[in-house]
Amino acid sequence: MNRLIQGLHLAALIFMCTTFVHSQPAKVKWYPQVRTAKDQRTLMLLNAGDAGFQLLRWQDSRIDANGVKTPALPLLTILTPGGERLHDEPLPGFEDGSNDFRFVLANDSVLLVVYEAANSTGTQSLFARRLNLQTRKWSAAPQVLFSDLSNRTPAFATTWFSQSDDKHRSCVYHMTGGQTPRIAIAMLDENLQLLWQRSVNLPEASGARAMRQVFCGSKGSVLIHYQIFNPGAHMQGQPYEATPAVYRVNGQSLYRNADWAVEAEPYSDAILLLNTAQDAPADFYPQLGKKFTPSFEISEGPDGQFYCAGFYSDESNDNAEGYFIYTIDPEKPEGTILKQASFPSALRKVYLSKKATANKEAVDDLSLRWLRWAADGRPWVLAERQNFEMSPGRIETATMLRMDSTFRVITTREVEKYQRIQIGDAQNFASLAAIPDEKNGWWLLWNQGSWPNSKLMLTECGSRGTPVDYVVDNTARSNVSLLPQTLIRSGNTWYFVGESEYHERIRIGTLE
Repeated sequence: MNRLIQGLHLAALIFMCTTFVHSQPAKVKWYPQVRTAKDQRTLMLLNAGDAGFQLLRWQDSRIDANGVKTPALPLLTILTPGGERLHDEPLPGFEDGSNDFRFVLANDSVLLVVYEAANSTGTQSLFARRLNLQTRKWSAAPQVLFSDLSNRTPAFATTWFSQSDDKHRSCVYHMTGGQTPRIAIAMLDENLQLLWQRSVNLPEASGARAMRQVFCGSKGSVLIHYQIFNPGAHMQGQPYEATPAVYRVNGQSLYRNADWAVEAEPYSDAILLLNTAQDAPADFYPQLGKKFTPSFEISEGPDGQFYCAGFYSDESNDNAEGYFIYTIDPEKPEGTILKQASFPSALRKVYLSKKATANKEAVDDLSLRWLRWAADGRPWVLAERQNFEMSPGRIETATMLRMDSTFRVITTREVEKYQRIQIGDAQNFASLAAIPDEKNGWWLLWNQGSWPNSKLMLTECGSRGTPVDYVVDNTARSNVSLLPQTLIRSGNTWYFVGESEYHERIRIGTLE
């Protein structure tokens, strides 16, 4: 898998009160449709270009005509350079369904397949094997990553991965809850070979602890974010965040749903730092003086420091009143709060009435998606309003917040959008594909509206001026919608996968 990297300059149609048509500098080219089964989903585009296309897909378990439940299988779909089907079969070794597939990590030539199977003692273990993408042959014998001595089913419901932005490091992790929350880490190099493994308990605390996310840095450090609840707090749901149904190529969730903790008593956030240079993990406790952090995301800056960005509230997990930035220097190690501030009025105006804005009221259902750096090294934050109580759920208006070197919000860019979300489905139309441009802003690729009348939109979100929305395609013409997590760059061309709502067809698309 290639990473989203800098460089995309496009333009097309701008919507205002009246519609004005500009010259069309960008077009979407679709390759031929490929028919697929409705029980199959597209997870990621592995490789694209003149040599053809490789896609990782997933087949759901189902009941066949004889009433027998068939297993869920990972599929490797290979298309010709012209976009036609060449190969579409389960990954080698998974055809009979005897192994419980979990996920894969990938680089340009190798898949690291992680799966659950019985070990020599009869209990369940997590194994990893490396598959050559060109020959589709295994390159090594299975390697044990984690063993489950209790033989529970499912044994590895909270095992997942995190990959650094530069793909130099990846980690596989296994989280457990209960009275003694514990996490096991397996660190891999750029060739997906095992470097080291560690297993640690979370530090003791007076209240219940719940693990939330894991972040892998480019130099092999790992950050573990967890929460500490007040003594006696009634915990709802599971004491960890389940692996995401929809995720970016680095393993991070496209969106987080923390509903299980909504009714819990106020809590504090904690961060655990692991690396090979330390005898013991370092722990950090950002002191915000607030009861709730409804959003908390981790990023790695161009300076090699870790940055934790979040929203806070004194009311509940359902709203946000302000934001904070907390940094961790993995070398020293030490943590510092860089910024804690109420939302600027420009942000409140996007979501609130004039009266509510003047009263500095909280913003309901606002979620922080990520903190990233533009071409000039300035930080930006993406926030989206979400409504997961509806069926189907919605992702509504988004805002891009540009910050200065002190992390003060200096620009708020509103992106008018509405997207339908397939909750719990590995294929959905939610969130954005974001690419930094050469003018210190961003290009956002996303779907507007609901199938079958959705449009493929491109938003120019610059460091100056109002965001400009362009229609670059519509579902009525292509019969598929963008899967944002599949956007990759090969050479000077951007490729992505489109899939129909009921999964019966896929096709490769390009931006030209």
